[in-house]
Amino acid sequence: MEHLNQTLFLWINATDPSAFSILLGRLLANGLVYVFPLYVVASWLRSDAAGRDALVQAALAAAVALFLSWAMGKLWFHPRPFVMEIGHQYMPHKPTASFPSNHLSFIWALCAGLWMHPVRRRAAWVLALLGLAVAWARIYMGVHWPLDMAGALLNAIVAAGLCLPLRPRVVPRLRALIEHPYRLICAWPIRKGWFRT
Repeated sequence: MEHLNQTLFLWINATDPSAFSILLGRLLANGLVYVFPLYVVASWLRSDAAGRDALVQAALAAAVALFLSWAMGKLWFHPRPFVMEIGHQYMPHKPTASFPSNHLSFIWALCAGLWMHPVRRRAAWVLALLGLAVAWARIYMGVHWPLDMAGALLNAIVAAGLCLPLRPRVVPRLRALIEHPYRLICAWPIRKGWFRT
């Protein structure tokens, strides 16, 4: 498995990239991740109760996935490619545990949580495809292994599954708790009809 992991890494990892390729790789590896929380916030402003329940479910799954990712990194430390002096590194990164990818655990858990709600399935697929671009870029830039991304996908599915029992009762209650301060803070744009109540 480790041999396949390294072979795939060397196939994807950049060798003698152009300045534009480095810039694009950095943008996809570190910048694209901000699209996901922005999507959650922007969607909240225009969603009904069912749509907001999906967003809360997704946020819970993402939080659980990040915790599981941290725990796995503590239990089993797998060094990053640049620590093992394999391939090329094109952006700075601390030599923390590589498995699973925190970025992709967050992204794909968010997608898995959204997918559990029919009102958000199309968005879940689109965001998951954007996640593939992040996964590719982080390997291309030399800070992750392909196996880290496979681990992130599995982690995301497990996290979303662990949060599924919360859907009937906990998720609506959390949504209601969030809606109260939201309506106070955003009272003016809500009155204007820009945001949904």
